[in-house]
Amino acid sequence: MDLNLFIAKRMGSGDRAGRKKLSGTSNKIAEASVAVSILVMILSIAISNGFRHEIVEKITGFSGDFMISAPGVDIVNEQYPVQSRPEMAREIASLPFVKDIRPVSYRSGVIKAGDQIQGVIFKGVDSAYNFDFFSRHLSQGKIPSYGTSISNDILISKRLAELLHYGAGDKVIAYFIDRDGEVRVRRFDIAGIYDAQMEEIDKVLVVADSRHIARLNGWKNGEISGYEIVLNRYREKELEEQKEKIEDILYESTAEDDEDSLAAVSLKDKYYVLFDWLHLLDMNVLIILVLMTAVAGFNMVSGLLILLFERISQIGILKALGMRNRDIAGIFLYKAAFIVLKGLLAGNILAGVFCFLEWKYRFIALNPVNYFVKYVPIDISLWTVLWINGAAFIVIMLIMLVPCHFISRISPARSMVVK
Repeated sequence: MDLNLFIAKRMGSGDRAGRKKLSGTSNKIAEASVAVSILVMILSIAISNGFRHEIVEKITGFSGDFMISAPGVDIVNEQYPVQSRPEMAREIASLPFVKDIRPVSYRSGVIKAGDQIQGVIFKGVDSAYNFDFFSRHLSQGKIPSYGTSISNDILISKRLAELLHYGAGDKVIAYFIDRDGEVRVRRFDIAGIYDAQMEEIDKVLVVADSRHIARLNGWKNGEISGYEIVLNRYREKELEEQKEKIEDILYESTAEDDEDSLAAVSLKDKYYVLFDWLHLLDMNVLIILVLMTAVAGFNMVSGLLILLFERISQIGILKALGMRNRDIAGIFLYKAAFIVLKGLLAGNILAGVFCFLEWKYRFIALNPVNYFVKYVPIDISLWTVLWINGAAFIVIMLIMLVPCHFISRISPARSMVVK
């Protein structure tokens, strides 16, 4: 066995009379500090990742990761339709990072219930539309089915249903105002109500049959607002590269004399306010990681210094026996490593229990109006936990090198005391 490791293991917290020394208490405080720090770090990253996953998943469910429409035009603007291009859509769908591409049509309107009026945006979809997102968040009724004949079924949000006092199965009267001032009236049936907790989108978005939207907009056959592209996996760092590949296909599918050009807009560009908020959250997490590592490190420094002061005579004896400063420092670094590892183990157990309970039972409630979710979301992987532990251990042990320089200043002649 390594001599340094052997001595470090024999280095207890009490003397031979059984009286505890100050270093024993300081070591416990250091262990608790490391445990609390790693607990806070793991929870910070788990909650931050949870918010990011939930928000991106919801926005993607509403509008896809990329939106293709007329250049410089918001896809929800019904005044600038584009011609559908099935071949182009199939080519984009063949890209390895693309999960789905779907045509959509939009039209703004007004829903009235009694004296309550709410402006809404109707999103027209066809029979091939993937309703998985809305199925996961369905709270009442059923998902509408758009087959061969035009359907009057619509899907509205719980927020909108509460504002207008509607329920699944109710009939809705909607009003659409044309550019010439003519008002069109349509009656729809509420097939289902979804609850995604995205306040600004929930209260205005209504899903309907795309053929209704095309007729209301007076579009020609095959005209749509654009396409929504859903990725296999959202990775913010890869968006620009993916966007370039999509735009290459858009450029190749457009003839030189074709005025019906298309442009791709990423989810990040369209909802930049939400992503700025997420980036701010990431910055807060980074600050927490730095502070918690510093707190744990400097508590460990104080604990190690107390241990060094109590072991000055032993250090003198070891030096007199010919042990080098480097080897003596190794003894105390081993001792510090034991303390750090105990703290890391305790912190990981506490973090694991908390994350599991919150993930399973969602006992911490949030206001969805402000946080977009009803509970604190948790999302963390084993590799992330290992990375946090490894980085924290390395940084703290590097900080431990500072008090070890004190060993080189201890003189054997002055420090050796006969007890």
